[in-house]
Amino acid sequence: MSSDSEQAVRALVDELAGASGLDVVDVALKGQGNRQLLKVLVDRKGGLDLAACQELAKRLSERLDETDPLSGRYTLEVSSPGTGYPLRDQRAFDRVEGKRVTVLRAEEPQVSGVVKAARDDVVVLDVDGEEVAVPYGAITKATQALPW
Repeated sequence: MSSDSEQAVRALVDELAGASGLDVVDVALKGQGNRQLLKVLVDRKGGLDLAACQELAKRLSERLDETDPLSGRYTLEVSSPGTGYPLRDQRAFDRVEGKRVTVLRAEEPQVSGVVKAARDDVVVLDVDGEEVAVPYGAITKATQALPW
């Protein structure tokens, strides 16, 4: 995607997702020619349902057809990031508040717990009844933990 196309698509996604109360996690155009995939990942605190993804896809498709920022044909996919998507910053941890996560840290052992709060500089986890604050800078990898 050219820089101008990328900015135009990102602006449309940001506008439409924001109007629907959704956070944009990622926007990527993959492939070439007539085999391109425009993948939009959105989420919101408390989770996302299929209807929200479908509505955004419909509205985004209409606006992309109107403004035509992409050359050639493409397939549009709007989805949530899923449990395996990396959690990196305050916004990401805020969206999964109340959910179990696994955090790998650079200098300390892995920790798993429920996200209590995402503060400016740390994520606070409930680890078996004890509050553990993990600075974002110390996190090497973090994802939602599966419930089993």
